[in-house]
Amino acid sequence: MKNYNSITIIHEDDSLPLHDGSTSLLLSPLPYHHIISSSSNNSSKDNGGSDFLHYNPHPQDHLAPPFSASQHGNSDSNSNRPSSLLVGSFNLIATIIGGGVLSLPIAFQKCGIFTTTLFMLISAYMTYSSLIMLCYSSRRSGGSSYGEVVRSAFGEKMEECVSWLLFTFLVFVMAAYMVLIRDVWTPLVQLLLVQQRGDDEVEVNGDRMLLGILIVLLPFLFQRSLHALRWNCYIGFGSILVLCVALCRGGFQRYYLHYEASNNYDETAAAFDIEFFKVPTTQDILFSFPIVMLAFLCHFNILSIQNTLNRPTRQRMKHVVGMAVGASATLMYFFGLGGYLLYGSSIKGNVLLNIPIAKSSDEDEEEYWLFLLGRIGCGTTLFLGLPLLALPCRDALLEVVDVLFHRSHHRSSDHNSFSSNENKNDSLFWKLLHKLNKNETIQDATITTEDEVKIVFP
Repeated sequence: MKNYNSITIIHEDDSLPLHDGSTSLLLSPLPYHHIISSSSNNSSKDNGGSDFLHYNPHPQDHLAPPFSASQHGNSDSNSNRPSSLLVGSFNLIATIIGGGVLSLPIAFQKCGIFTTTLFMLISAYMTYSSLIMLCYSSRRSGGSSYGEVVRSAFGEKMEECVSWLLFTFLVFVMAAYMVLIRDVWTPLVQLLLVQQRGDDEVEVNGDRMLLGILIVLLPFLFQRSLHALRWNCYIGFGSILVLCVALCRGGFQRYYLHYEASNNYDETAAAFDIEFFKVPTTQDILFSFPIVMLAFLCHFNILSIQNTLNRPTRQRMKHVVGMAVGASATLMYFFGLGGYLLYGSSIKGNVLLNIPIAKSSDEDEEEYWLFLLGRIGCGTTLFLGLPLLALPCRDALLEVVDVLFHRSHHRSSDHNSFSSNENKNDSLFWKLLHKLNKNETIQDATITTEDEVKIVFP
């Protein structure tokens, strides 16, 4: 866990040695390629010449945990940096792909295929660039969270403000996820009970259903790293892929039938209109572009991914971000395009509202079961994606509590100078919280809320 008392925020004008705590080799004034050439000969005698690959090629970066925590590329569970490129990429993919994809088809309907394609490309590029900028800012400042990066640039008050904003934002996002989870799973459970009991009057209480789901999710909600949630990411990505395949299959089939009907001057072709080069109004642009842009939202987890990535060089972080944004953009594009081609101008704000839960008499059997599996897959993705929001939300809350009550962010670098005068100025909440601990030491007084939670939930 992170110990705020050990964090030193680095400023560009500070005359500090360029090192990340990993090895004294980084203090050498020689260029990096000279370091590699001189060290590879010695290291090759011990471990086949691969040891130099684990030195930080950018000693101006200040990483927390340090670069040396990668343990020479070993990704076992005891490492402080256990995540591989695959795990890091899927952590970011699962953060991006969530409830926002369900509204992408209506963006295609509002602005047309060509304009929405441009929106997707612009949003993907902006997401990639902003994620890389955030990672670089973290590496140069020494901060390992949103708040710490902001503190290095704007000071402690802004850190507290940003942490509050991030916590509040994620609370609302989690509330939206809960509503979607309830609306997706309630009719599925009701359909199952109707088929088992043969009674069409069966009703399922959605709030109780949501409560049961949250109870099942409790073990995931108490995880302390995204690496521990990697299987959620794998299963969630595969689950939403089922619904994407169902929409694309149905959409391209219907568009082909529409194309054939239009060539034969069928009257039914006019009722199904797909616009490729639509000139959108200002209102349509203001409606659609935020939907596309917010579908890529994932910035609150990128620093956690960098903090657990094995050998977190800048190039490897670029690979993680590039693969994640590219894969997510591809899936979301075909998801939105397939939904638009399937339902045309009748598409709704949530594409699941267009998909009937019960089988109609004229519906194809294979298509019905594919969409049913897709609905289950979408519910599974939302179900497993909720812990990916709870983790940064909890971290932001703990960071705010530390600033307000523990004041551990505001200590000087010399923590042993914690005087009695400072102790007298502590908040009443802090005094009451530690009153029972009569044997408390200076180090105990500067412990963070996150460390205390670790004691309760090891």
